Amino acid sequence: MKKVFTSISYLLAATLICLSGESIAQQEGHYLNMASNPFMLNPAAGGLSDIAHIELSSRTQWTGYSGAPRSVLLVGHTPLKVGKNAESAIGEFNNDNSTLFPSPTRTAGKMKHVLGGKAMYDAIGPFNKTSIYGSYAFHLPFTKTVNFGAGIGLGWSNLGINQDRVVLYQEDDAAYNQFLGNTSTQNILDANAGVVFYGEKLFVGLSTTQLLKNSVEFDEVVTESNFSRHFFLVAKYEFEVNEQFSIEPTVVAKYVQNSPFSGDFGARFIYNKASWLALQYRTSNAFTVQVGTNIVKNIYASYGYEFGTGPVRAGTNGTHELQLGFYIGKNRNTAKEIKESTETGEE
Repeated sequence: MKKVFTSISYLLAATLICLSGESIAQQEGHYLNMASNPFMLNPAAGGLSDIAHIELSSRTQWTGYSGAPRSVLLVGHTPLKVGKNAESAIGEFNNDNSTLFPSPTRTAGKMKHVLGGKAMYDAIGPFNKTSIYGSYAFHLPFTKTVNFGAGIGLGWSNLGINQDRVVLYQEDDAAYNQFLGNTSTQNILDANAGVVFYGEKLFVGLSTTQLLKNSVEFDEVVTESNFSRHFFLVAKYEFEVNEQFSIEPTVVAKYVQNSPFSGDFGARFIYNKASWLALQYRTSNAFTVQVGTNIVKNIYASYGYEFGTGPVRAGTNGTHELQLGFYIGKNRNTAKEIKESTETGEE
C-alpha cells in the first residue's frame, strides 16, 4: 500500500512542478505581471493608489500539448472608507475619459484600510485546483512620502483529479480504483501574509503563501506531498528620463525550501505613464517580454511571452499570458466645485 501512496506522491510532485513552470517543490504560479501587480501574491500590496483595481489574467504554457498547464487569476482590491465622518477613500481618476490615460500614482503619507480578494484556477493533465481568498491590509505613514503596510489573506482551495484524464498503466488497477477512483478531491483552508514599503516611485514587498503547509490527501489517502510555504520579494523603483519616458528596474525573487532560488531581473520602459515594454531574465533559464497600454474608460491590457533557454524548455512552445484590468475612481464633482467657487466669490 505504501508503494501506491508513494507513486501518487511522485505524480503530484511532478504536476505541481509543471503548474508553476519552475524547479522542484515550487507549487505557486509565477505570473509575468507580478512586478506590475504584486497584489497577485501579496495581500498587503492592495490600495497603493486611491482607486479600486480589478485585473483578470490568463496564462497558458506549452501551447499545442494536450493537458498543458493553464491558469486563470482574478484579483481585486480597494481602499476602504473608515469612520462616520471620513471622506471616501477612492479618489477621482481619468475624469476626461482620455485614451492612453496615465496610470494611477501610488499615494503615501496617510493611513489606509484595504480590502481585497482573488480567485484562481490552475490545471495540468488530470489535476486541477480552484482557490478563493479574501484579504485585509493596514497601511501607516512611515514618513510624509513613504508608507509601511501589512496584510493577511484567508481562503479555501479545492484540489481535484479529473478521472477522464487519468491513464493507468493497468486499466484494472485495483489499488487506484479503491483509494482514488471514487475519492478525487481535497478541500483546503489556508492563509497568506505580506508586508510592503512604498512611495510614489519606490515599492518593496515581501510575502509568503501556503502558510499552513497542508498535506496533500484525498479523503483518507494521505500522500507524502504537502503544500510548501513560498516566499516572494518584489522590488522596483521608477527613474524619470524626461517628461515622456521613465525606466523602472524590477526584481522578483522566489524561494521555497528544498528548491533552487528563482529570480527575475529586468526593467519596464514606460512611455507617457500609459504604455510600457517589460523585459526580464529568469534564473531558471527563461526570458520574458511584455507589452501593455492603458486604453479607454480606465481599461488597460497587456500581453506577455516567456520562452525557455534550457534543454527541457526549448521544446515547450513558450508561455503566453494576457491581462485585462480596470481602474475604478470617482467622477469629478463639478456641482460641488461650482458651489464652492460661488461661495468663495461671495465672500
